[in-house]
Amino acid sequence: MTPLPLSPYLSNQGQLIVRNQALFELEHLVVVGLPADELAAYLLSDGVGYITALTRDFSAYRRLLPLQACLEDRFSLSFAPILSTDFARPVDGVLLFLQKSKPLMDFWLAMVLSFLPEGVPIWLVGENDEGIKSWKKRLKHSFGYVKSVDNARHCVLLEASEPLKKPDNFTLEPWFEAFSVTAGPVSMNITSLPGVFSHGRLDKGTQVLLETLDKVPAGKVLDFGCGAGVISAYINTLPGAHDVTLVDCDALALASSTKTMSATGSESFTVLPSDGLSEVTGQFDLIISNPPFHQGVKTHYDVTEQFLAQSRQMLCPGGELRIVANSFLRYPPIMQKAFGHCETLLTRDGFSVYRAVNRH
Repeated sequence: MTPLPLSPYLSNQGQLIVRNQALFELEHLVVVGLPADELAAYLLSDGVGYITALTRDFSAYRRLLPLQACLEDRFSLSFAPILSTDFARPVDGVLLFLQKSKPLMDFWLAMVLSFLPEGVPIWLVGENDEGIKSWKKRLKHSFGYVKSVDNARHCVLLEASEPLKKPDNFTLEPWFEAFSVTAGPVSMNITSLPGVFSHGRLDKGTQVLLETLDKVPAGKVLDFGCGAGVISAYINTLPGAHDVTLVDCDALALASSTKTMSATGSESFTVLPSDGLSEVTGQFDLIISNPPFHQGVKTHYDVTEQFLAQSRQMLCPGGELRIVANSFLRYPPIMQKAFGHCETLLTRDGFSVYRAVNRH
């Protein structure tokens, strides 16, 4: 196979797809987990008639919107927990991008199997350090035919067909997992979907943060990186009126938080997709977070560092920022620079809770 010229704007997985572009010269390709690179533009420029794409990542969605605006007659992009399967044209193939969470991949495979036409293949692409090599064996639990197509750029491309079993119907509701969280005298019911941070359990960092929330400012609250909504659900139990805005870049987290907060009976909450603080407006009395610092399997600080640096501008005078983070992360100097001070409220189990007040 003669390698095609590769764009610097393609991910490693995208470059492997382009190496095998002849496979994807289809009338209608469904892509699940489309990354924020130029792969869709490449495929549409050479052989693919139409792409229906789903992303759970709002930052990827924002970056791909200009492409949809240019090619709206050939490219449909959704930011959602699941894909709408009311397709206007028959599906000729499905391309999935591997995610680190195995429960999420099982969720996506069930979704794809529910609409996969007979005789139509799926392809799974992923990086070696995300565990793609184990998926050849795992796919054999769901498909009668599985093969390795290619490997390059530290990635593998797999193909599967002949499903062993097809779900009669696929809906979101059965995939929600409910679990109970107890913090001090408070017991809460939390609901999460596969792929959401700390799915089905309370993580150590949030547990440490909750122990410092005996008293927080009333008023408008921003829960940044809300996940399944644990922090906001707890704040909802505290004295005082709290109008909570829950922000996350993950469509699955937003669906989980909506269900968690609705179960509390609260009507004073808003769930908002955002790339960092891109969609957040107004000022808050409290900004609180167990901020994300992982992207894939790599430590990724940029979003959180930008959030910390910008947070003071989004606080009312006297408003408070409170976060929990792994103690090894160098967040206090960033908060010190933004606020002129940073207080450590609690350090335990490898996590620290930091607090800063907008005194200006």
